[in-house]
Amino acid sequence: MDAIKHLQGAVRLATVSHSDPYQTDWSVFREFGEFLAEAYPLIHEKLELQRINDFGLLYRWPGSSEEKPLILAAHYDVVAATDEDWEHPPFSGHDDGERIWGRGTLDDKGSLIAILEAANSLLEAEYVPPYDIYFAFGFDEEVGGELGAQEIAKYLLKNKIHCRYILDEGGAVTEGKSMGVEPDLAVIGIAEKGNNSFRFLFHGEEGHSSIPPKSSAVGKMAAFIHDVENKPPKLRMTEAVEVTLKALAPFKSKAEAFVMRNPGLFSPILKKVLLKNKQTAAMLRTTVAFTMTEAGSGHNVLPRTASCVANIRILQGDTVEGILAYLRSLGHDFEIAEEIMVNEATAISDVKGEGMQHIKDTIARIYPDTVALPYLMVGGTDSRYYDKVSDNAYCFLPNKLSGKELDTVHGRGEYISHENFFKMIEFYSDFMLNLR
Repeated sequence: MDAIKHLQGAVRLATVSHSDPYQTDWSVFREFGEFLAEAYPLIHEKLELQRINDFGLLYRWPGSSEEKPLILAAHYDVVAATDEDWEHPPFSGHDDGERIWGRGTLDDKGSLIAILEAANSLLEAEYVPPYDIYFAFGFDEEVGGELGAQEIAKYLLKNKIHCRYILDEGGAVTEGKSMGVEPDLAVIGIAEKGNNSFRFLFHGEEGHSSIPPKSSAVGKMAAFIHDVENKPPKLRMTEAVEVTLKALAPFKSKAEAFVMRNPGLFSPILKKVLLKNKQTAAMLRTTVAFTMTEAGSGHNVLPRTASCVANIRILQGDTVEGILAYLRSLGHDFEIAEEIMVNEATAISDVKGEGMQHIKDTIARIYPDTVALPYLMVGGTDSRYYDKVSDNAYCFLPNKLSGKELDTVHGRGEYISHENFFKMIEFYSDFMLNLR
């Protein structure tokens, strides 16, 4: 089928983004835009395409009225992958009859292609949406989105285009057992933690390792890491977590339901329960994860400096400045040598708003017997840049994914099943067809 062939073609283009733009092969990104034009001639005939910062793709589908428009977002850059431990190579787009394999099938080319397949079918049926729909496709989401989504948002702001809401990748349909309930859960992101990365630099005496100082640069760095991991920021119940618990309450026993309907009253109990799972634990505090270290040039040489990179996910109610002040209060002597990425936490979207209700209605039709509920995104998406040009942002990837499948995102062996792919197309078709 054409839809599968189009996804295969998209996956075969290795649009790997890098933090350093000079390391990115932009010719492949240009080829991706050309591929879409060839694969979807009707879309490129009927929709207006604005290229933002060369590779950001902003399509406008004119509607029948001048009401506030809607944004469907996705991104086509992917993280790097080698052939090691993949059943089929990561950029092969191999179709085994049940699954399409490759980097980006889940994150996030599958969604992008599904949106275009849905739009193409509706255009063939001569459907006109009730108001404008924008497709905003970023190209550097995996490394922060500053060249893609951020610039698309600036374009919209400059041209006074304000949207009712944005729907981007994010939560998915998962087994309810993971949250202790029977029905499957369709989790819809209503807010994102701030995504920040800093390089911390430590100084020490350089020289020969046979006459070491009391504390070396590496030792100072290690002590800092140890203290941060053992003295994390305080736990807090936020509004985003509370609305999730309240939405789950009807599916719990009477005692559990009472506790979850009153999260403020039973906060100490709920915190203990949520801390048992690393996914839910991350919703309770600002997290600091050390991801990179660098020091030394020889096995017997004391380095003058040592550095480490920490990825800091800021919880609603905290700030970047506040968390850095907290880290300084631990009493370690360091410099911030590099601000790799700086983002505050996003606002919490309206859980009773028009967008949330329409997403839930669409889920009910495509995934019957599934419970849709809001949740706090601990990861990040391009949607965080659209806060000034949209009333609300919601994050939902219409896929039913097992824990094993979720582990392939940014991991080895990423694939999407035929069933999930066609369900996505069905979801976006229904979503756009039933707009009011």
